[in-house]
Amino acid sequence: MRPLHHPTRPQWALAGLILALAVGVVAVRVVKGVGLGQTAAFYIGIPSVFALVLALSTPAKSLVGMTMRAITIALLLAMPVLGEGFVCVLVAAPLCYAVGLLVALLVGWARRLDGPRAPAFVAPAVLLLMSCEGVTPATTLPDQQSVSATRQVAATPEQVQAAVARPLRFADRQPGGLLALGFPRPLSDAGSGLGVGDRRTVTFSGAHHRPPGMTAHHWGEHSTELVLRVVDRTADSVTFETVSDNTPLATWLGWQRSRLSWRAVASGGTELTWTLGFTRRLAPAWYFGPLEQVVATEAAGYLLDAIDLDPAVPQR
Repeated sequence: MRPLHHPTRPQWALAGLILALAVGVVAVRVVKGVGLGQTAAFYIGIPSVFALVLALSTPAKSLVGMTMRAITIALLLAMPVLGEGFVCVLVAAPLCYAVGLLVALLVGWARRLDGPRAPAFVAPAVLLLMSCEGVTPATTLPDQQSVSATRQVAATPEQVQAAVARPLRFADRQPGGLLALGFPRPLSDAGSGLGVGDRRTVTFSGAHHRPPGMTAHHWGEHSTELVLRVVDRTADSVTFETVSDNTPLATWLGWQRSRLSWRAVASGGTELTWTLGFTRRLAPAWYFGPLEQVVATEAAGYLLDAIDLDPAVPQR
C-alpha cells in the first residue's frame, strides 16, 4: 500500500488561493447580480470572505504574506476577468488590503491561542456587520455631499458672464491630479446660454478597447452623456440641475444641482466659484465619502479651468 500523500506548505497555499479566488468570483457575480455592487457588501463583505477562506486554508507561517499576495492577484485579475477598470481597482485596493490584513492577523492570532478562540473572531464578525451598509435604506448613511472650487481671473464680471454662456473648452483642458488616473473624460459641451431652461449636453469618452481574451470594460466603449438644464439665473450666478446621466460616473455618485457664481474683487478681476452638489452612491461612507469629496472638488476646479475665457485673459 502506498503511503498517504501529505500536501506540502506551498501546495496548501496554492489550494487555498484557488479556493479563495473561486469563492471571490462567485461572490462578485452574486453581489453584483442582486444590485449591491456599490454597497459595503461588495467592498467589505467580499474581501472579508475572500481573506477568511484564504486564511483558514493557509499555513500559519505564511498567512499575512499569502493574503496580501492573493489580494494583489485578485485585484489584477479583476480587470481582464471581471471587466473592472484601472481606476476602480486603484480606488478599491487600499480598502481590500486593509480588510485582508485585519482578517489574516486575527486568524493567525486565534491559531496561537491556548484558550477559547471566540474573541479572535469578533473583528471578522464586525466586518461582516459593516458589510450591511447601503444594502437597505435602514443601513444607508446620509449620502448628500457638496464641494466648491474657486478661481480668480483677470477679467471683468461682464466678460466672465459672456464666457460662461459659451460651451466649456474641454478639448483645450487636460484633467490633472486624480482625474487623470482613468476617470471618464469629458470630450465636448454642446449648448449655450444662461436662460432658465437652456440645456447643456456634456459628452464623455468611453473605455479603451481591450484585446481579445479580456472581458470588455464594464463602462462600455461608446460615449455617454450628462444633460444639464439651467433652473435659476441671477445677475451674478447660474444654477444647473441634472436632467439625465448615463455616464459611468452615475454608478459612483448622482449629480444634483451645481451653481456657478462670480463677483468682482477689490484687487481687480473676478472671482468664480463652482459648487457641486451630489449624492454619494458608494459605501462604506467613512471610506468613499472623503474620497468622493476630493475627486468632486478636483472636478469643480476642472470645470472652472474649462470656462471659455478669451485666450488673452490669463488664469491664476
